[in-house]
Amino acid sequence: MNNTKKPTGQMMDLTSGNIKKQLVLFSIPIFLGTLLQQLYNVIDAVVAGRLVNDSALSAIGVSVPIYLLFVSIILGFAIGITILLAQFFGAKQFEQIKRLIATMSIFLLALGLVMAFGGAVLAKPLLQLTKTPDELLEIACIYLRVVFLGIPFSILYNLLGAIMRSYGETKLPLYALVVSSVINLILNVIFVKNGGGVVGIAVSTIIAQAISSIYLLIQLQKKFPMTIPKKEDWGFDKGLFALSLKICMPIIIQQLAVFMGMLIVQGFINQLGNPSIGGMTAASRIEAFILLPVQALGNSLSIFAGQNIGANEMERMKRGTRFGVVLSIAVTITLSAALLLGGKQILGLIIGNNKAMILSGYSYFKVCLWFYPVNAIIYGLGGVLSGAGDTLIAGIYSLASIMVKMLVTILFIGKLGLLAIAIASCCGWCVSSVIVALRYKSNRWQTKSVIKTI
Repeated sequence: MNNTKKPTGQMMDLTSGNIKKQLVLFSIPIFLGTLLQQLYNVIDAVVAGRLVNDSALSAIGVSVPIYLLFVSIILGFAIGITILLAQFFGAKQFEQIKRLIATMSIFLLALGLVMAFGGAVLAKPLLQLTKTPDELLEIACIYLRVVFLGIPFSILYNLLGAIMRSYGETKLPLYALVVSSVINLILNVIFVKNGGGVVGIAVSTIIAQAISSIYLLIQLQKKFPMTIPKKEDWGFDKGLFALSLKICMPIIIQQLAVFMGMLIVQGFINQLGNPSIGGMTAASRIEAFILLPVQALGNSLSIFAGQNIGANEMERMKRGTRFGVVLSIAVTITLSAALLLGGKQILGLIIGNNKAMILSGYSYFKVCLWFYPVNAIIYGLGGVLSGAGDTLIAGIYSLASIMVKMLVTILFIGKLGLLAIAIASCCGWCVSSVIVALRYKSNRWQTKSVIKTI
């Protein structure tokens, strides 16, 4: 059913206008928002390493991959919902938008409660499964159990952010994260200075996430009232839920593969000792920042593709894809050069004066920085394919990548240590880029629009 009555609010229609200007302006708030999300982890690491002790830093380092494994499911649903909403928005199907929001809100609320309590119960077994050192086990378990309780707020934020970004509104999610990041930092320092330790760090993160979620909920009701489901819209639409699963499940598999890979690799790193754990904890935080611009452009291209495919503007979508990928490559080359020149100093900002940890982290960078531009192809073309509704390929190239990473790690970790982790990452990226490039060139993704299935 089509409804041409448009909701109010600051929406960006990406189906017309200057492509380069739109993609850059649209990507900047997404980049800054993702940057602030990464700051949650970096702030926690800096506070733990500098205001608590090295063991607290390492405990958070071994806990985060487990937490992100659960969050990956949330992110998979959020990305899938964004794709569906973007195509519905491009086709101006606003009644479908309201029914989809109602259906997925009901489902994700139940999922959040299950994940919060299930994660808290499974925290210690999962840490033991990843061979967490005995001296870190208890403190890591405490941290992990607390942060799991905040998962419902993470779900709420990601759902609201998905809704807004699909409409072209990227500034409000950014504003929410600016406020919550500042609050997270302030509360971290206050709690730790008063003896809160890793529990205080975890509680700070939960409070900050809750504030950002509540802010976005208020803004959605205020600025986009026509997209808020009314009483008669609230129900569980089985057809839309099935369509959502069709789109979301390959993305969830992709996200799970990424974070499961992180979890397995963390298990190998945990066996190398505290210097390697701390060094890789810091290195992984910095690497996440290096890849933020290409991830932001990839997310922008996904929404850009979704809206233009919904509006049947295929040539415009392809022009935007070419520009986005070239820009991503240029940005990653620049950031890789900066890391080559100042990697040790950047690691020192997180770690402090622990030379063993700094050398461990930099040994990883010396290999990976030459391959970061490959991620521009993965995130750029992968984003377009997902925006088109061709989400199965995301699961395929992610699983292929993790299999290659695991094989290389298992073969060489004993001889090369962290260098094996670096080589494995680069091999995985190269495999993913080849798969996604071949799929895009085949043009088979052009038949995957979800609008055609309604």
